[in-house]
Amino acid sequence: MKTSIITTNYNTDKYLEETIKSVLNQKGDFELEYIITDGASTDNSLNIIERYNQEVKDGKWGNNVTYKYISEKDKGQSDGINKGLKMATGDIVAFLNADDVYTEGALDKVVTYFKENPDCMWLTGYCKIIDENGNQIKKYITKYKNKKLRNFSFEQLLVEDCISQPSTFWRRELLEEVGYIDETLHFSMDQDLWARFAKKYRLHLIKDYLAEFRFTSDTKTGSSVNN
Repeated sequence: MKTSIITTNYNTDKYLEETIKSVLNQKGDFELEYIITDGASTDNSLNIIERYNQEVKDGKWGNNVTYKYISEKDKGQSDGINKGLKMATGDIVAFLNADDVYTEGALDKVVTYFKENPDCMWLTGYCKIIDENGNQIKKYITKYKNKKLRNFSFEQLLVEDCISQPSTFWRRELLEEVGYIDETLHFSMDQDLWARFAKKYRLHLIKDYLAEFRFTSDTKTGSSVNN
């Protein structure tokens, strides 16, 4: 089973390498397609992206890994995500922001679940919140979201989004049914996509931590919150 992961980046070289390594380090019985869409960054991002592209070509990350990237101006994060999703050829797809990371073994757990549950069209898992140094923070929010996920409903999603985007995966054909990211949305685009998924299919839950979401003053979400 092939898994496509999309990372959209713009001037995030501070965390980008850690994100890339968290994807390429994933091991398991699956093919990995990693796609990075860069919005014409002016920092050191492209050097990092190209270095790992060469490492994949040289076989450092194994024979089951393919790596693709583009670097061009885009219309924002939603546009960048869609570019990657349209390039994806995997059975399973997801997007991981350029400052977030997967936990060890996350993709193996995801692929195994999809294989064992053919009725599952999309799933999510637990997600920790970390600071710029990778330390877990806001544990009370994580505990609250985990509890909400265990009692998830479509009606609840319309009021409050308890689904962590870095920990969410789906079968690629689902995009053909419900459409891609709404590029007019810049903060709630994932909640909008989840709502379209949830109207058609039940959300499955892996009760394990699959990813870590970085919350700092220089990330998109953190910078939008008043201190």
